[in-house]
Formats: sequence, C-alpha cells, structure tokens
Amino acid sequence: MNFDVMRLIAALLVVVSHTFPLAGQPALTIRGVEDLGALGVSVFFVISGYLVAASYVRDPKSYLLKRVLRIEPGLIASLVVTVGLLSFVTTAPQAEYWRAGALYIVRNALLYPATYELPGVFQGLAMAGVVNGVLWTLRLEFTFYLVLWAIRARLPLVLALLGACTAVFVVMSFTHPHWADDRVTRIAFLAARNGLLFFAGAAVQLLGWRIPVWLGAGSAVAFPFVGPLALPTAVLGLARPGKLPADLSYGVYIYAFPLQQLLAAYGQLNVATAVLAVVPFALMSWFLVERPALKLKPGSRPAW
Repeated sequence: MNFDVMRLIAALLVVVSHTFPLAGQPALTIRGVEDLGALGVSVFFVISGYLVAASYVRDPKSYLLKRVLRIEPGLIASLVVTVGLLSFVTTAPQAEYWRAGALYIVRNALLYPATYELPGVFQGLAMAGVVNGVLWTLRLEFTFYLVLWAIRARLPLVLALLGACTAVFVVMSFTHPHWADDRVTRIAFLAARNGLLFFAGAAVQLLGWRIPVWLGAGSAVAFPFVGPLALPTAVLGLARPGKLPADLSYGVYIYAFPLQQLLAAYGQLNVATAVLAVVPFALMSWFLVERPALKLKPGSRPAW
C-alpha cells in the first residue's frame, strides 16, 4: 500500500480508538496490540520522518515553507470551522464565546500556546471540556520539523537523536509504567517515543535504505511483542510508491475529535457515525484548503 493509504488507515485507527472513551464506554483493546490511537499516531510519525527528510534533501531552502503550507492552512480552517460550528451548542453568552473562540483559533494556529477548551462546550461529557484532543501531536510534529531543519538533516546527528530517544523510551517504559500520571513524565515519554519513530524514518531515508517486504511483514508480526521498536521497519517495509487522488488523512485527523464530541453530546456517537460525520469535512479540507495550499509549494508533490 502507498503512504496515502497508510496515513488514512492510521487516521481512522485514531477515530476508532477515541470513539469508545468519548462515548463513555470502556476503551477498545485488542490482545497483544497497544492502543489503536497510539498505533495510528506512531504510523504518522514514521512516515513523516521519512518523507520530510527527503523534502529537506531535495530543497533545504524551501523546507520550512513546505512544512508550514502542509500543516497550517488545513489546521487554521479546521479551527475556524470548529469555533463556528460549536457556537450553536455553547451554553456560554455569545460575546464571551466568540472572544474565547478567537483566542482558541490564534493559540492553536501558533501550535505552542495550544488550548483545548471553549466556554460552555462539552462540559457534561465523558471527556469534559476538551474540544480537540489531538492538537498536541501537531505541536510535537512541527517541533521535529524544526529540529531536523536546525541540524540540517545531518545523518550522524539524526542517528544520535534516534539513539537518545530510543534510550529514554526504553528506560522509561520499565522505570515509569505510570508515565501518564505526571505532566513532566508524560511529555518526556511521548517526546521520546514519537521522536524515535520520526528520526528512525528520517534515518532510513538519509541512509538510502529500502526495507524489504519480508522484513516489513516480519516487523508487523513482531509489533505486538516489541511495540514501537518494530514500527519503522514495519511501516517502511510495507509501503510502496504511489498516492491517492485525494489525501484525506489530515482532514480526518484534525476534524474527527470535535465531531465525535458533538455526536457524543447528542448520544449518537459510535464508529459508524464518527466516520460518516468526518468524511465530508475531510473532503472539503482536501479540495478547498489543503490541495490549493500544496500548489503553492515550490516543486510538485512527489509520488514516493
């Protein structure tokens, strides 16, 4: 399968994973496989590291512009749409809501001063007050973009970062089993885990390796036993050249959470309704925002 298909599957895994806790139900678990949402995010980071390293090598001067054009237009549009849509369901006064809504758009568009709440929205739900719980990953993603740019995608430095992230991840996996309970350990663990995936993808690209299918398949089989350490070779070994006419993965990813919360507010959230609700928004995001923005990039979108 090609990278567009992989990313779409990854985005849908996140949607499925979030559906159950957002509906107030026990999280879906599959024996031997980690949380499906974490798996989907992990696939994104491997592919991202692989492709953006190639982007830097092709044209270092336009690298940051390309990264901004890939993330920001779709993100800003989703923030505006979210604030507008939720203005019909907020219990807060409209003046208060729109002031906070403007701040919500600006802060999240800037990535780092992110905020997750809007006044009078989703207060009585299982995940109370959270409008879009996936935005933290975009901040981390862009941070990795900046790090790769700062080190000029030098292979020795990429390998050093890969080694450091892997070491922190492995050590914390054994010494901090409850890493999510504390903000500092949560940040350290997620940065290390996703960093090893991103920089592993970048390292494979910079080394010029082509992971054979047999190794990709073997790594996929090993994943339930060794976790994220198997994902870089699994993802890159099973990926093949090509792209879809419409890359809906980003739109699915950034719109699904608030739509799922909205469905949960009316007692209508399940996997089918979540997918059916998000697809039209993903289509509009791609054709009206993302694809026009990508045309502003120097050079054409690569097939690989």
